[in-house]
Amino acid sequence: MSSEEKLTALYARRQEILKDLSEVDTSIKCLESEIQTKATEAAKRTIDENKSGNVDLDRVNEVIASCVRDAVGLRDALKVVEACRYVQEFGKEDDAARQKIPFRNVFVQECIRHALDLSNDANGSELMQHLMPLLRSGTTSATMGDVFYDPTTNNHHLSEVLLLISELSGDIITVACNTNGARVSQRIIDALCTCEEFDMYTRLLEPSIVDVAKDINGNHSLSKLITSSRFCQLGDSDASVSGAVVIYERIFQKIADNCIDICKNRQGCCIIQKCLQHAPKPYHTTIINTVLNNSLKLVQDPFGNYVVQFILDKQQDINGSQEDGDDDTLPTAPNYTNQIIRQMLHHVAELSCNKFSSNVIEKCLKTSSPDVRQLLVDELTAPHVLPKLLTDSFANYVIQTAISTASDDGQLTQLRNAIIPLQSLLKNSPYGVKIESKLSRRHREAARRMLKKKEGAPSVTQLPAQPEAILPPYMPPQGLSAIPMMARDASMGQQVPFTNLNADMNSFLQPQQVIGMPFLLQAQQMISIPNASPQSFTVSMLGGSSIPEYR
Repeated sequence: MSSEEKLTALYARRQEILKDLSEVDTSIKCLESEIQTKATEAAKRTIDENKSGNVDLDRVNEVIASCVRDAVGLRDALKVVEACRYVQEFGKEDDAARQKIPFRNVFVQECIRHALDLSNDANGSELMQHLMPLLRSGTTSATMGDVFYDPTTNNHHLSEVLLLISELSGDIITVACNTNGARVSQRIIDALCTCEEFDMYTRLLEPSIVDVAKDINGNHSLSKLITSSRFCQLGDSDASVSGAVVIYERIFQKIADNCIDICKNRQGCCIIQKCLQHAPKPYHTTIINTVLNNSLKLVQDPFGNYVVQFILDKQQDINGSQEDGDDDTLPTAPNYTNQIIRQMLHHVAELSCNKFSSNVIEKCLKTSSPDVRQLLVDELTAPHVLPKLLTDSFANYVIQTAISTASDDGQLTQLRNAIIPLQSLLKNSPYGVKIESKLSRRHREAARRMLKKKEGAPSVTQLPAQPEAILPPYMPPQGLSAIPMMARDASMGQQVPFTNLNADMNSFLQPQQVIGMPFLLQAQQMISIPNASPQSFTVSMLGGSSIPEYR
């Protein structure tokens, strides 16, 4: 069989396969449609069986069931949410809207009743997120089944948020750690307003707070709680101080007790950073001291090093967040950078060769004071470790940062004198070019600064206080007679008239500083005799004058 015949046969075979695939796709679509139809009929039967005779309740249950089923049902459910929002906002003025208040209450309570299933469902989660802003906040939980209360005024301080939390109760952690439920959990935290609501929520969260902090979904809810402005302001009023102390203890004491474990987790390290910014004073001090005392271990951890870097970067913000709430501030804020560096001294070279701790060493070089930076430079330039650091895949970046951040000529010279004898290593290293480039750049910058400093220095020559002469004064060499200076008055000696001499010649000649003896010829040209043994020549300045010639 020729090649053309083989190719034709393959084309024919491909057409048959495509035809079979088309038939398979058609069969799949038919089966999916059949399954969807059966599911819809089953849902309708369930709704019919559960009909209570209450028109509003039956209608709400149908909306919720269709919401979970497909996108069309979700769209219809969101329209109902918007209608409930209108009733809640305009129920006082609009009589027609006021008559719909019972339906609004039924809808909210049925969503709360099915909150667990809705929160963990993709469509249901969307419905719950839109519903959360409608929930009333208060000090007393609303009663399930009681729909005859006015959500437009809430004079009885009934809380639908408390009703939702109590309905979820033991499943609050499940919702927070679910991919869809995590968004609902964050909306619940946004809806918390009163001390009673925070108290109930934190009581349910407390037993599993470490697991939530380390969960890929749950950490978002805990982070939202810690940074919530209402949560941070719980103890502002005298009436809620005692309640706030208990609530804060549930959250921050657990985190402080498990600080190192949480720091070493991908999600947990972010929670610790939030605590360093927002935790109240006693717990903040405990957390940051724990981190500082264990910084040598944390800087070598893939995630713990981010916590240490955060402290180095945000030291001013961390100190400021604690001083804002204090009446008696300390005279000097603690220097966390120095405390971290103190833990790492005598291990700088070793840590520079580690993938994670090398980033912390670079950060220390950037944020420390010149005196403290000198301690790091001394360890980095030690003769027995520098060759290894220059060729290491991580430590070479530390050396580059040390060159870039050298704060004075002393540190730069120390680095340069230590590196130059090792140029043969740099030539064989893939990182040598960058190190040499940074070193030469810093050297050029230092030379440029010295040049500018010299140019800006005041001149040693003092300008005379008397009126300037047309020509600057000159002291002739010994043995030569002086040529009288020409001035506008007779104070300088004999006057010599010049024709066509501009009045502004003074301003032109005064700045000139020539080395030698300048004088003016009849053609009004400037020449200069070098400041050395002059060559003997004859100049007749004024033809028949009695002024002696200069030889």
